[in-house]
Amino acid sequence: MKKGKLITGIVFLLIGVALVATPLTMEKMHAKEVTELEKAFASIEAGDAPQAEGESSKKWSEEELKETMKLEIPSIDLEQYVLNETTEDNLAVALTQIKTDQDPAKDNFTIAGHRGYRDGRFFRQLPDVKPGAEIKLQDQDATYVYEVDSVEIVNPEAVDILDNKDKPEITLVTCTLSGQQRVAVTGKLTEVVQNS
Repeated sequence: MKKGKLITGIVFLLIGVALVATPLTMEKMHAKEVTELEKAFASIEAGDAPQAEGESSKKWSEEELKETMKLEIPSIDLEQYVLNETTEDNLAVALTQIKTDQDPAKDNFTIAGHRGYRDGRFFRQLPDVKPGAEIKLQDQDATYVYEVDSVEIVNPEAVDILDNKDKPEITLVTCTLSGQQRVAVTGKLTEVVQNS
């Protein structure tokens, strides 16, 4: 009888260790990929070819890295990279463009990101953005400045928030804590500053 309880206890202990270790291991792998993406992007910004340091750095071509943008929301201390295509791999390490061939000066520029659960990564703090807050989107040529005009909770079927309107704007989307709905932040373009 004691032997059976001991074996059961050991099994539950091993399951507990696995449940704790799995997300920590995944977080460590994602952090490594983010670091490699940041290094590759810094190389591109400096005008150098990206240095391949590991398997994950081969995920992004030089062309994809040149199309990478930077999103900044000062009110929530957010500064993240935006990759040009939404895939599971890309969403694991950065924010992503929901639609292809978007023009921030003309279109409703749509960006998706995971909510994230540690260190303010991804769009964890997005629900804290308030109307009037500033959003900056930077590409190789310019910085596009937006003013938030709406923060709302929508159902996943509300894809009309991604439609192009008659004016340039930005739409940022992430899941609510429950994952059942979406947080959608929209802003209107107020300024375009050419990068020197």
